Amino acid sequence: MSRPTPFWMVCRSPRGPGAKTEPRQRYSTLEDARRAASDLANANDAPFTILAAVETVWPGQALSDRLI
Repeated sequence: MSRPTPFWMVCRSPRGPGAKTEPRQRYSTLEDARRAASDLANANDAPFTILAAVETVWPGQALSDRLI
């Protein structure tokens, strides 16, 4: 299995343990994600969080095959 290409996503900052973040778009650079988060925060007068992908799990993959 190849190592996944890194990407970032932006979502509204969760306000509690049951909050749904629901990110909808991937960004290929952290700078693009920061710009999008800033634009969304300003447009919605609310904090937004940048999420980073840390691992991809494939069907049938043994947990011992982890990359991290």
